[in-house]
Amino acid sequence: MDISNPENLTAEEIMSTELLEEVYTETDEVQRFLLINKLEKRAEELRILSKFKQMVRLQEKQLKEMRKEIAVKAATEPDSANSNSMSLEFEPGNIVFARTGRWIVTESGVRAIGFAGTITASHYPIIVTERLVNRETHREKVQVTWKKDGRVCSIMPYRSEMSSNSKIVNLSDYGLPVTSETARAMISYLSDYEALNNDLIPLRESTSKLGWIDNEFLPYSAKDIIFDAHPSFKYVFDSVHEEGDYNAWLGLMRSIRARGRIEVSVYLAASFASVLLPLLNVLPFIVNLYGESGRGKTVALMAATSVWADPGTGKYIVESTSTVNSMEQQLGILNHLPMMIDDLSKIRDKDPERFPELIYMLCAGRGKSRLMRTMEMRDVATWDNVILTNIERPLCDSAMKGGAINRVLDIETEPGDIFENGNATVGILLKHYGHGGKPFIEAVEALGKDILQEMVDSYEQKIRDAAEAKGETKEAKQVIPLAVLLTADEIAEREIFQDGVRLDLHKCVDFIKGQNEVSEMRRAYDHVMDAVHMQRNRFEPREDGNYAGVIWGSFPTEDTVAIIPSALEELGRFYNFNSRQFVRWAGANNLLRCDSDKKRLQSKTMIAGKRYRTYILRLNNENEQYEQNESEEFIDYEQDELPFD
Repeated sequence: MDISNPENLTAEEIMSTELLEEVYTETDEVQRFLLINKLEKRAEELRILSKFKQMVRLQEKQLKEMRKEIAVKAATEPDSANSNSMSLEFEPGNIVFARTGRWIVTESGVRAIGFAGTITASHYPIIVTERLVNRETHREKVQVTWKKDGRVCSIMPYRSEMSSNSKIVNLSDYGLPVTSETARAMISYLSDYEALNNDLIPLRESTSKLGWIDNEFLPYSAKDIIFDAHPSFKYVFDSVHEEGDYNAWLGLMRSIRARGRIEVSVYLAASFASVLLPLLNVLPFIVNLYGESGRGKTVALMAATSVWADPGTGKYIVESTSTVNSMEQQLGILNHLPMMIDDLSKIRDKDPERFPELIYMLCAGRGKSRLMRTMEMRDVATWDNVILTNIERPLCDSAMKGGAINRVLDIETEPGDIFENGNATVGILLKHYGHGGKPFIEAVEALGKDILQEMVDSYEQKIRDAAEAKGETKEAKQVIPLAVLLTADEIAEREIFQDGVRLDLHKCVDFIKGQNEVSEMRRAYDHVMDAVHMQRNRFEPREDGNYAGVIWGSFPTEDTVAIIPSALEELGRFYNFNSRQFVRWAGANNLLRCDSDKKRLQSKTMIAGKRYRTYILRLNNENEQYEQNESEEFIDYEQDELPFD
């Protein structure tokens, strides 16, 4: 019965004992007076005011008598007000003894004697069994347990949900035996129960993240910490477990590795390497397998997943239909465990323009800040792991920014099928999985951070030496992820597989990019040169002296091109680079004609009989190497603002 809106009450409801019970459960006398006043107005409208007043007077008289009895009893039995206790068997052999104060808890429910008579909090026995404090958010949850139909049920809502009449009623969707009529009484009872039994209710630490917690690892060694994430993502945690036979899984992995295919070996190394990142202070990165469809990329991803979790559909592997927000939340939960995303092409095709943003977000290690409906900031998801993906072509296309490119290792599939029998492999993986994680974590804990760092440093030097022997200079931010992969591969082979199969360092060096490939401005220069050569009609007039289209510039000499600033800005928008940043970089790397002190980057050029201010760039020459500024940090040169005379 909703007495907060008396205008909707009928005469029968006004004159009911249920209404009186609700009125007199209000302990604040001022609020109770205001409520009775509203009810009197409604009673007057219904022409039952005198009867209602008489009922209230009788209730007040009864209350006075009850107060006298309570006062007399309190004087002779001082502790009687809090003398109730309970001993109920919630589960076989588990009898709960607790103090209940003024509440009487039996198999038939929870009740108390109030001024207006019996107050019912629940028709089933219900208690508080545990309290959780989340180590990331510091928010508290309370586990409430009740017995219904011979079964023991429980729910773990936030404390705020157990303190609001409207919010606690919403929990009835999860089975909590509460209604709008019993909500207030249940809140009062549970609050009293917790206060009276604070010493009996365990307080435990919880987390919504998998992976390293101080020096322990969830779900393996951190036994005293409870995993506590949103129910929508509970399946992620549930999928991380051992299933089937260890030797069957190990035998399958050895047979797959014995084929010598680089794809599975790299994927397995990446899966193991994910948990090393936070120990080595390495940022997240992506290992992407690309090549023709139907060769076994998805099965390879399942094999890498089987190290930790269930590789089945709808379990650990992220589906291609997932939203960016869903991926962000799942990344926050996985934390240090690897994320597996199958078939990125579907996500790319759905929103190609924002696809580079997704890749950048995956490598950022931090989600977006968002407001909730209550105007409070939602907890920002964070992670530090390896993301395993697959697609038909390299993930790093020409329009992707350098910050994302240097965190992506693109691995091309070799010719032929990856697996001898893909269907048979899947059948075994679905029965036997999750057996690689625990022994790997134990091996890492035994090694310690110092030895891990020494191994990574050693591989970094070997990678640089191998690249130098080929006359190449590899990007440092690509070298580090590969060194971590090789370290994880060595540990996994030595401690788990013991089959002598390890990644070929020299072959892996070819996968990582050189400095020029990762340099965003160097790629911008290449794009500009491509545009100049493909669009020569915008720089050279026809035989009649007229231009075929919009004028972009001219060729002052055979080895330079003059570009009008607005044309360069248009190319920057098309190829996703900043034109002002580009001209500063070009000036710093001797690719732009400027005066001797490099203060003026624009030059006056005659084009079609008019004088324009232009940027004069050197045309690229494949046989000529430019000197790259080591830091690629651009000096803020003075520059004319007007692009035209």
